[in-house]
Amino acid sequence: MRIRATAAMAAVLLCAASASSAQTAPPKPPIIYGQGVSSCGTWLAARGELPRHLAQISWVLGWLSAAGHYSVTSDLRETDSDAVAAWVDKYCREHPLNDISDAAASLVDELSKPK
Repeated sequence: MRIRATAAMAAVLLCAASASSAQTAPPKPPIIYGQGVSSCGTWLAARGELPRHLAQISWVLGWLSAAGHYSVTSDLRETDSDAVAAWVDKYCREHPLNDISDAAASLVDELSKPK
């Protein structure tokens, strides 16, 4: 009788564990606002339009600033806005269908690496 009770308890625990893991939803991707939802193609097209480019580069710089401020894993290496713009230019030429937020996230990864 004791063996059956132990087996039954193990089955109940196994079912409970699988049910709780099945209910855990994957993390939601972050919601992106503003210029970050624009494509890299629009970044490249706006390079000749100063007001539009300034809005886009300001968005990327804000993303980097927030990433550096809220980072709990590492510090970002320092850089300047011209270097950021050049880096995003290169990224966007290589990934024209990605969003500017993808470029900014990749730049955070790059600036997080040790020098």
